[in-house]
Amino acid sequence: MTTSDPGQAAAELTTMTYPEAADAKIREYADLIGAHGIIGLLDKLRVFVAGNLEKALRLAEAFARESKLKDAADIVNDTKLSLTAAWHGDAFDQYSMYSGMAVDSLNKGQVSITTLTKTVSTVATTVIDTYKNLLLALGNCAANLAQLSGKFAIVLGSVVVPPLAVLSAKDFVDAINSAFEKFWRDCNTLLASMITNIGALVGSGLELTAIETTFPKIPDVGTSAEVVGEPRRWRIKPGADPS
Repeated sequence: MTTSDPGQAAAELTTMTYPEAADAKIREYADLIGAHGIIGLLDKLRVFVAGNLEKALRLAEAFARESKLKDAADIVNDTKLSLTAAWHGDAFDQYSMYSGMAVDSLNKGQVSITTLTKTVSTVATTVIDTYKNLLLALGNCAANLAQLSGKFAIVLGSVVVPPLAVLSAKDFVDAINSAFEKFWRDCNTLLASMITNIGALVGSGLELTAIETTFPKIPDVGTSAEVVGEPRRWRIKPGADPS
């Protein structure tokens, strides 16, 4: 099951190791019948999760932990509440209006980061789920090939290779090809499904482009600074403690 939690996905990724023994078994049979396409497929599977996927997960996890914009909005709100208890006047009104716009921008920015986190981690975990299933297909193919050597009484890599009748040899090669065809088909199906699933995130991709171009910015202070910065335009509320 796909998880959108980047921390859990990263932990899961560290537990997945490439099955070297199964890879070697498949290469052994591929070399025997000259199935160079299968060897090329194995080479690609070996580096499928190298580097960039881990970086994407680390990035998603970093975004998931990021709360500076929310923290800043809380500070502005707390300051406004403190001032509200004792002050009024046009300077306070100006500050109150500006702080409200600033908090709105900060909150929208936090929402954008949350959206980015979900999209990046969903793409990464979609790839991880596909990789897990590819490893399973690789293991199944190796197991099927291992059964063939027993069925046809062949020990590959040994100096003793029991002779096969012409018909048996053909059956043996056909059985290998059949196992490879299933492996190839399973890999293609899994990769096609992954592309489809990631394709379904195109809307999110477009949304990310929108986030990049419309990421909310803190409004310019402008002439508000002149009003807010003028002590005579602040008024203490009746009965308020000036301290």
